[in-house]
Amino acid sequence: MRKIKPEQLLAARLASYLKMNYPDVIFRFDLAADMPLPPHLAKRGKELHGKFNRGYPDLFVARCTKKFGGLYLELKAGASIPDTEHTRRQAAYHVMLRAAGYKVCFCLNYEECTKKVRKYLKKAVSIPSPSCSARTSQ
Repeated sequence: MRKIKPEQLLAARLASYLKMNYPDVIFRFDLAADMPLPPHLAKRGKELHGKFNRGYPDLFVARCTKKFGGLYLELKAGASIPDTEHTRRQAAYHVMLRAAGYKVCFCLNYEECTKKVRKYLKKAVSIPSPSCSARTSQ
């Protein structure tokens, strides 16, 4: 039987929380971050993402606020954020995402994650969908 990593368990719990409490909110986990990829897929990912291939946050919540274009969370299951090359790369990626208008945070546990999601989604704004007449026909 495969052992589940603490961050994978945290992601599963957070996904359940989001589905149950915010069923209309679009969110997406970066599944490739935890998966060992065969060489041809790893190469393809690098080709598609270029210099932004490493450090992408674990979760994106696609809901705007008046200040941010969405919420990114980097999940860590531990007492603190480890000081490693990988987490420094993640932090540098976070700086770029913030500059692009997103809210970005590290989260250390389930309670911290759900608190940040609740706080962020309280500030979310409703954006009306475009009417059919505003869409261009092809």
